[in-house]
Amino acid sequence: MEINVKIARTDNFGALRAVETIRFIAVHYTGNRGDTAKNNADYFARERVGASAHYFVDEAEVWQSVPDERIAWHVGAGKYYHPECRNANSVGVEICMQDKQGTLRQASIDRAAALVRELMRRYSIPIERVVRHYDVTHKLCPAPMVSDPTLWQAFQRQLVEEVENDMKYYETINEIPAGELRDTVQLLIDRKAIAGNGSGLHLSEDMVRMMVYNRRMGLYK
Repeated sequence: MEINVKIARTDNFGALRAVETIRFIAVHYTGNRGDTAKNNADYFARERVGASAHYFVDEAEVWQSVPDERIAWHVGAGKYYHPECRNANSVGVEICMQDKQGTLRQASIDRAAALVRELMRRYSIPIERVVRHYDVTHKLCPAPMVSDPTLWQAFQRQLVEEVENDMKYYETINEIPAGELRDTVQLLIDRKAIAGNGSGLHLSEDMVRMMVYNRRMGLYK
């Protein structure tokens, strides 16, 4: 994976550490609609923020903002709900997760999953030690994956499966389970947001769940 580098101001991150101490990966979202990985890397390189993450990810790029051998300030808190994960022993990955309308950007999530898989291999981190910011401090981050845990579960599956081979795909509307899942896809077909008349869809299980989430958020009114 190609990783661009633009290092943050030194007053936005902490001390050196041995990479052997890295035991966790903490997943975040930027919370800014329509932003890019490079925008964030530029911002942290320019401004004194007092916070940081190692990586920013969008649909097209990954930008590293803090070297892995440095401590980023991404899960600090006055009270912790995770027994072990802290800034000193974790890598922080920020996903540019929403477009300007607040719709989830699946391609950003997919690229983040690829990066996290690479970091898991690099530091021998098992799936059990890939956590949300929320799991560490109860901050609502990444908010979509906290409010709808199935999105987090789908992300976790991407970390341990070859998605293209193992993911279930729906080719016709009748293959989609009846109820909210099928109703949401039918709504988008009726509005011509999805091409076709209910056949030849090739929609993954995760894509359909994402559509349901966006509908619940009122984005398809």
